[in-house]
Amino acid sequence: MHEAAKEILSGCGSDLCLDLRFMTRAVLSLERVLEDGRERPACDGHRIIMDPETVISDYRKDPNIVTRMIAHLTLHCLLGHGTPEDEYGSLAQDMIVEYVLDSLDTPHITVSGRDDRMYACEKYFKRAGGPVPELIAEELRSASQWQIGDLHRMFSHDDHGIRPDGTDPEWEELSKQAMVEVEGFSKNLADRTDGLMSILRIRNRRRYDYRSFLRRFMSTRNRVKENLDEFDYIYYAYGLQVYGNMPLIDSLEYSDTPGIEQFVIAIDTSGSTMRGPVMKFIEEAFEVLRISAPSAGAELHIIQCDDMVRRDDVVRCEQDMRVLMENFVLEGGNGTDFRPVFDHVERMREEGSLRELKGLMFFTDGYGTYPTRRPDYDTAFVFCEEVPKEHPVPPWAMRISIRPSDVA
Repeated sequence: MHEAAKEILSGCGSDLCLDLRFMTRAVLSLERVLEDGRERPACDGHRIIMDPETVISDYRKDPNIVTRMIAHLTLHCLLGHGTPEDEYGSLAQDMIVEYVLDSLDTPHITVSGRDDRMYACEKYFKRAGGPVPELIAEELRSASQWQIGDLHRMFSHDDHGIRPDGTDPEWEELSKQAMVEVEGFSKNLADRTDGLMSILRIRNRRRYDYRSFLRRFMSTRNRVKENLDEFDYIYYAYGLQVYGNMPLIDSLEYSDTPGIEQFVIAIDTSGSTMRGPVMKFIEEAFEVLRISAPSAGAELHIIQCDDMVRRDDVVRCEQDMRVLMENFVLEGGNGTDFRPVFDHVERMREEGSLRELKGLMFFTDGYGTYPTRRPDYDTAFVFCEEVPKEHPVPPWAMRISIRPSDVA
């Protein structure tokens, strides 16, 4: 029995690699182990463990059942699914994995019930705001017991108790490799990989230090001022000594110094924005500006906007920042629309008050209406959220994801 089961697992693993080439490295990294009497298949990050009798029985019903189970167990690891806190978290993870497999719908992983599973997943994903286990689990907690039972029958087929931690470095690397390979996936499946790419982006998204990110907007320019670093006192004094009031060499009147001349911080003041993180974010943004732009004329525009621009505060010195922070109040509370800020900035540029604008960062924690045209300055959207989501940021904008604790 064991030999027959091993042969089945080997063949199904090969079929899976032929169907989904981006999973090949992950599949080959897992040893297939047979364990008599195991109730449900499981994976500990190194081994796929299955009951030989179940393998043979399922294969006789439909070979795709076995191939899909291997894919299911492998995807849990690729997507960083650790041991869930409760049954809702476990079910949420299974729904995400099954949704990916049903979306790919390749010859060796297709099994019956696809339409029902797709419908259930899309319904809960929409309610949750995205294919994120924590968000879906919250939605599932409000479902009735018979609904949960029905979902378990559709999606739950493996044991999650021995799975590796979601931050396992080996699987993080395999996940990044898979993501690169999915991006170059065969054209005949390109339209089916959108859901998988969305989930992999969330899984592999870096948490940025926005302070370092802000410094990327610094630019080098010639500043007309005495450059004491390159001033040679010896030749200068020698010239005065020999020629009277005529120095032999004069000091340079310029220096290449990195700095930000003008910058815009836009704050989404819709109802869910938190005052504390906003204030901390502004303070640290000003500190970066103050350090990087020591010359006179550097300024930071702080624009508050929900569905319209509420106010525009200009900070040029520490006194301006102190006054702003002492009297800071979030103005707004309506829905989010990013366009009024860009229109406001464009008017100031046309009027000449923002001629040296280097970039704009939009601090937000939700969705909004984006401009359709790309501005000719760098733009980044900073999403402050505990659980990362796949926000539909335009391709011309940069995306930064931070936790509330990063700016607390």
